[in-house]
Amino acid sequence: MNKSLITFLILASMIALLSCKEQRAVKTKIDEKYSICYRAIYQADTAWLKLDTADKKRILGEMVFNYANKNHYVGLIKAVFVDDTLKGNYSFKLNGVDKWYKNPIALLKQGDTLTMGIGEIYTLWGSGFFLKTVPINYERGRFVFKPMACGFTKP
Repeated sequence: MNKSLITFLILASMIALLSCKEQRAVKTKIDEKYSICYRAIYQADTAWLKLDTADKKRILGEMVFNYANKNHYVGLIKAVFVDDTLKGNYSFKLNGVDKWYKNPIALLKQGDTLTMGIGEIYTLWGSGFFLKTVPINYERGRFVFKPMACGFTKP
């Protein structure tokens, strides 16, 4: 192989790597000035949600669930809006134990509310995914998030 071809391939590889690295930069901190907060109550269970809407495509958020049976989930949401539905993943810790879990999440936006959908989940390599052959059911969703002031204190 001649030297100019090798040099070209090396430069092209370096440019490709740098552009991929640039695209992978993901926001990891919520910008409070773009935050929208929600709360959902279902019987004795309560959930709080804070979404950073600064980037209209990629949404970052925090979510907390307090169940009456004393289970307490705290975690992060990374999602995107697909039409009127926020779809992504909820990475969380259960009851403060230092072990992370990951489940899919789908929230249907209707007016100013977000309704959590219920779907069939399968697990692959430790992460949950919605089964694509079974539609997500928003009518069975227990949590309907309504807007609230963001000054709340997470439990």
